[in-house]
Amino acid sequence: MTTTLTPPRIRPKSFTYRTNVGEVKGRTGTLTGEGKPPIWVSSPPEFKGETGHWTPEDFFVASIEVCLMLTFVGLAEKRGLSFGTYESSSEGLLEWDQISYHFTRVIVAPVITLFDQESFATAREVLAKAHDTCLVANSVKCDVIVEPLFRLE
Repeated sequence: MTTTLTPPRIRPKSFTYRTNVGEVKGRTGTLTGEGKPPIWVSSPPEFKGETGHWTPEDFFVASIEVCLMLTFVGLAEKRGLSFGTYESSSEGLLEWDQISYHFTRVIVAPVITLFDQESFATAREVLAKAHDTCLVANSVKCDVIVEPLFRLE
């Protein structure tokens, strides 16, 4: 007797996200989105932009970092994994490749505190799955490397 496993029901949906750029002066502008506060954006200083403003490069790296965190939190909740804190830092490497610059890698370094030693294996599994299923990381061409540190609270 052969048993066939039925894959989980996934109901594919499509989503649209909209933003607007205005108040452009030189290499600076305002990024807005419905119901969100405006953000001043610019080229990075190394590309003749103003210091102190968010750049597309910052957003690129941050979007991977934030998506990994949100995916981890969602999966941890589904698995019943309790954790104390989640903090992370990230670094993206932008390199020239004959025609233009592109990101070659982004390293995300989460620090996750856990309540007991038994949770470490589950936390590693959940983070690995978060890395594998993070929609932003899966949407980019560069390597995304996760270097976690788990601590006992």
